[in-house]
Amino acid sequence: MPRLIEIQEGQVLSASQDIGVGDILFFHASGGHVRSGLEVVELLGVFITAVVGTEGQILEPIGPPNTVLFRARTSGEAEITVMVGDPFYDAKKIDFRIRVGP
Repeated sequence: MPRLIEIQEGQVLSASQDIGVGDILFFHASGGHVRSGLEVVELLGVFITAVVGTEGQILEPIGPPNTVLFRARTSGEAEITVMVGDPFYDAKKIDFRIRVGP
């Protein structure tokens, strides 16, 4: 069964820990992209979280995006970059090497 794997700022993916095909990587971040291995990992999108209010309305915070999702498509290796922090004043790039197992 595929997993939703949340990666907190400051955490790294261990080189000895493969993720599986179909797994989703969830980052609290304002942006990201696949640097290499587009056939292995795809960027699902950059999102802003929202909730359903007490009267059924959708509420979202004012501000930049805060969630980035990647999906493991097939076995292999890929490199991704995730942007964390305030994208206008204090953005920081974090690079990850991803190994997707069968």
